Amino acid sequence: MVTFSIFQAPARGSLKRRRALSYARRLAAALCAGLAVLFGLQAVLATIETSPVVVAVNPIRRGATIGAEDVQVVAMPAGALGPSMVEETADVVSGIAQIDIAAGDAITVHMARNAPLAPTGTTVIAVRLASSPDELLPGDEVSLVSAVGCDGADCMLAENALVMGVKGRGAGGDDGDDSGGSGSLASVYGDDAKTVSCAMKPEDAAKVMELQEAGAVIAVMR
Repeated sequence: MVTFSIFQAPARGSLKRRRALSYARRLAAALCAGLAVLFGLQAVLATIETSPVVVAVNPIRRGATIGAEDVQVVAMPAGALGPSMVEETADVVSGIAQIDIAAGDAITVHMARNAPLAPTGTTVIAVRLASSPDELLPGDEVSLVSAVGCDGADCMLAENALVMGVKGRGAGGDDGDDSGGSGSLASVYGDDAKTVSCAMKPEDAAKVMELQEAGAVIAVMR
């Protein structure tokens, strides 16, 4: 049986054959160089150690409670991270943001604090303040002082009141309900009065409720 093809190989040593071989060599060299770069890059990346880091997905306002939808875990080069970085979302979810956090910011242990729990033996009441509560955050400890209706040491109403929550924060904020106060407070303080809920000893709470009816109560950061 006779076989034949209309595409005949170039004769050995011909110019066409030499050009084909040269092209094949250049193509093989380019492929080898590309593979070498790819494998080298993979080897370099494999040597870079990464660590999980919690970052903000959404902007988080100072004093806001951090929700699970506000944060996520991403991998970052370990060499660029400090020891204060948070690695698990459970460590910050339900915590209170201590500063304004922008979307994409890595979260450190100093940026969030656990929501406060009222200590055993204390009671929580709403306190109308004459001083601005804008710098107060849940978990802060304050001294509550009366500006009128008392003399000397009696003006110290509570030395270690624990701030549980702040109402009416910022312009246009929602003051919420006014439990623990009365309508007369609004007439005394006007719109500048703000409400915070504080945990304190029962005897201190009794003094606060009595004297906040008579005059201004001021919170002093400890």
